[in-house]
Amino acid sequence: MMSGKTMIAGAALALLGCVAGAAETADSPRPRVVCFGDSLTSCGGKGGRYSDMLQVSLPQLEFINSGKGGDTIGGGLARLDEAVLRHHPKFLVVSLGANDYWQRRRTLAELKRDYETILSRCSAAGIRIVMASCFGNDKLPGGAVPDFERAGLPLDHYAAGIAILERRLAAKYHCGYVPDMQCGVLPKGRRDLWSDSNHPNAAGNRIVADTILPELRRILAEAGVKLP
Repeated sequence: MMSGKTMIAGAALALLGCVAGAAETADSPRPRVVCFGDSLTSCGGKGGRYSDMLQVSLPQLEFINSGKGGDTIGGGLARLDEAVLRHHPKFLVVSLGANDYWQRRRTLAELKRDYETILSRCSAAGIRIVMASCFGNDKLPGGAVPDFERAGLPLDHYAAGIAILERRLAAKYHCGYVPDMQCGVLPKGRRDLWSDSNHPNAAGNRIVADTILPELRRILAEAGVKLP
């Protein structure tokens, strides 16, 4: 039978071991990446979202999907704390604006203001960001700039405006930028890559992930994350 001193010493050693193990775990977690956006982030089903595909490609990281169908830039800002900041990620892949494009209810200036608030708050938290767009290749003839103060712009003007504001913000906040995350799954409507006219299926999201991956790898490397 162990003496009282032996039991106390054993308990102390066990406690020290637990503390040391906890410290080791806290010091060396997998870097966390939040994928934040609308249905283009949440679509594909469990295991079939582009975040799931990135997880397979980069198992050294931990990916969290914070996509929400129907979300807008303003809606993303409203849920930023819950969807992103509470997870304390080191990296963020953000894709917003598609529903703003279809609705055209707000001015481009309003979209820019809200998107900038998202990026500035995440940057202030030390998060490195990749902006994944669907509009980055859209331009108006002659390089014309649409009216940022007018609501209800034509679709081509709205798309070009989103592209402009994204590029300006990406440069200001030193974000990675993917001009067209869906370029590899066009044309839309292919049954092998699309679940409907607007949302890639798991096979399509594999291509979306591969489109985002090089820019994400670049941001990871700049941050000192070593990958094979």
